[in-house]
Amino acid sequence: MPAQPIAPHIREAAIIHARLLDRLIAETEVEAERADCRFVQESLREWLAVLRAERRVYGLAATLLVANIENAA
Repeated sequence: MPAQPIAPHIREAAIIHARLLDRLIAETEVEAERADCRFVQESLREWLAVLRAERRVYGLAATLLVANIENAA
């Protein structure tokens, strides 16, 4: 089944969202390493798990789109 075309504005928004998530993940990792309080470290690690799961969605969507385009060719 071929992939549905993605409107340019939707693709642009998704790329920006992914880029912002990457930056937020990197900043959160730094803060988690810097934190002295175990509670803060654990809280940030839990949030990192949520952020990484959200980021994987963008990666998976891109992979599926490419796979669908290649299969259609």
